Amino acid sequence: MTLGHALRLALRSLGRQPGHTAILLLSFTLGLAAWTAARAVLHERRSDPFASVRGVYFVSIPREGGALIEPAAIDPPSLRDRVLLESAHPTRKSDMYAAMAAGSADGRPLVPVQVIFCMRDLFGIMGAPVRSGAIWSQAEGAGEERPVVLSEAAERALFPGSSGLGRTLRLFGEPFRVAGVVAVPAAPGARTPRQALVFAPSAVGIALGVRPLLFHEREDPGGSFDAFAASDNGWLALLVELRDEPRRAAFQAELDAHAASERARGRRVLGAELVPRERMHARRADDAGTMLFALLADVLLGACTLNVARLLEGKFRSKRAEIAVHRAFGASSRGVLLELLLEAALAAAGSAVLALGVAAAALAVVNRVIHDRPVDYHLDARSSAAALAAALVAGLCAVAYPALRAARRSPAEGLGRS
Repeated sequence: MTLGHALRLALRSLGRQPGHTAILLLSFTLGLAAWTAARAVLHERRSDPFASVRGVYFVSIPREGGALIEPAAIDPPSLRDRVLLESAHPTRKSDMYAAMAAGSADGRPLVPVQVIFCMRDLFGIMGAPVRSGAIWSQAEGAGEERPVVLSEAAERALFPGSSGLGRTLRLFGEPFRVAGVVAVPAAPGARTPRQALVFAPSAVGIALGVRPLLFHEREDPGGSFDAFAASDNGWLALLVELRDEPRRAAFQAELDAHAASERARGRRVLGAELVPRERMHARRADDAGTMLFALLADVLLGACTLNVARLLEGKFRSKRAEIAVHRAFGASSRGVLLELLLEAALAAAGSAVLALGVAAAALAVVNRVIHDRPVDYHLDARSSAAALAAALVAGLCAVAYPALRAARRSPAEGLGRS
């Protein structure tokens, strides 16, 4: 039996029972769509927009006791640990914390934005090019001026159709001046980040008493910002760029000396360490929720594959007489096996195409429903290719046993049971 003849027989078999074929496709499509969507989300989360950045570390200062408000990969320092940024060993350095705000520009409706309080070195650390304007100067960041730098998404949201440079933006009830616009790096193959980010000097946020979005509670935070800032609660991220091993070792020695000094003052500091940025990204990407979602998708695809195997087993049983006649007129068991494998491959390919459409629609719904997300989830070439490969592998696993049984059955046995 030639390949072309086997392909024609497989197509004829699928078209002969449209109801059974529809159920087969639907069952396969459900599992593949969920698996493809999960892999697309996982791929987006693992994509690293700062993959080219080297020698960047987060300062972690673990302490005894206290309730963990939000799990994270590091123990963030408190405000009193900010003194570490006075070290001369880091090439570039910045503190950083985030807060949510409603931005208002020129009397327009309020726009929800995430405000990142940081130092000007942060833009050089993360490789964010300036699209227009400029980053605030050292004097502006430490003085009473309130300059801000917008991401491109924030400029589009706050000043639609026009430039925001030099204009006034109200945040936390106070006026801020737009000094520049930067392009926030996107992960390779990902779309441009859609989250509206506003960057402001950390000294301004601390002076205004803006509380962080998340913090590790180690002490009673108190009612005022001053009481909160004076506590041992961790809420600042300290980033340092250490370009070579001697600088890293020298700064680590300063961290050890700082931890020993703070313990002598009565703080329950266990130590201090430098956490590579790559490790931070890996732990954030492989969070429990995303991994559970991917695991459930794997289980669903496995269950659908078993269901497809049962459907194919039933169909091949109903074709016993037809297969026996083919065998009696000279068709080899290999030819019959080829026909049955092609029938399953065609069903798998059709299901893969349908699954890509369903997964794309599901991700579009996710993008519409979940507003607080770093990027728009979408199907890229890698996820689509993985879906096609998974469809062929799952189809082969589903058809292997039923097809072998049907092809090995002798013509007399098949005719005798029909």
